[in-house]
Amino acid sequence: MRRSLVPPLYALIAFESVARYGSIMRAANELHLSQSAVSRLVKQVEDAIQVRLFDRIRQRLILTEAGNAYAEDVRKLLSGFEQSTLQVMAYGSGGQAGTINLGVFSTFSMKWLIPRLEDYRTTRPNTVISCYARPQPFSFDEDPLDAAIHYGEPIWPGASVEPLFGEQLIPVCSRRLPGLRELKTPQDMMKLPLLHEVTRPWSWKHWFEQQGVTVGSPLLGARFDQFSMVAQAAKAGLGIGLVPHFLFAEEIRAGDLHVPLNRPIAGEHMYYFVYPHRNAANAVVLDFRDWIIAAAQQQQSAAALRG
Repeated sequence: MRRSLVPPLYALIAFESVARYGSIMRAANELHLSQSAVSRLVKQVEDAIQVRLFDRIRQRLILTEAGNAYAEDVRKLLSGFEQSTLQVMAYGSGGQAGTINLGVFSTFSMKWLIPRLEDYRTTRPNTVISCYARPQPFSFDEDPLDAAIHYGEPIWPGASVEPLFGEQLIPVCSRRLPGLRELKTPQDMMKLPLLHEVTRPWSWKHWFEQQGVTVGSPLLGARFDQFSMVAQAAKAGLGIGLVPHFLFAEEIRAGDLHVPLNRPIAGEHMYYFVYPHRNAANAVVLDFRDWIIAAAQQQQSAAALRG
């Protein structure tokens, strides 16, 4: 991109304000500038792109068709700049100064990680763990995170990958689900609404196949982008969800979630702690790595004792 064609940011801010208000005076008040300064900035934008953005009619500014389209694009860009700035500000100084910015799955962090962070904090009171939801793969080169929780293959370019544990997927629903009393076999499950987590599109197909039920095509049913939403939909009686047992063990024990057929299957992959090679000597990140691996081992031991 030829950056010489792009007007200065402060001029674009002035243009957007004038476009929004349709008034030099109101834009000047918002920006705490003189009206003549705002007028010069708007002209600077028009001169830079060589397009008339306003029609000046009886001391009023009316956006031209080009001006209206440009104003919408500039508004989106300025909003993006603001969101990016707030995000980077939230990241703080990173692991180098006692803060770890961790990419997580939302449900994993709420149900498993955050309840255990009190243990971490009591022994490391000067380290702050900040969690940011990242449901889709990302690059450490483009996202200023110090580490992440990963589910899938043990592959992450430019990063170290440490195994944590696997999972058991188990069907759950509400005891009030219509048709539940007629459910006796895995085949009967096909007659009831199935709830899906969008990042695990084949989980139900694998579950049925392991029960000896042939499934010829992708299964229909409502889809949700977090396991917490799947579980909530199951509680509400919308259908049967297939969820990681370790994330919802408390709800199952309490009876908030009912297991219609106690036939769990192993998940296809494992959870991993990953961190970029640039943090290979970062003492704070490495200490958190050791802590979360120990917490994962406790998770596995507790699961083995239960059954």
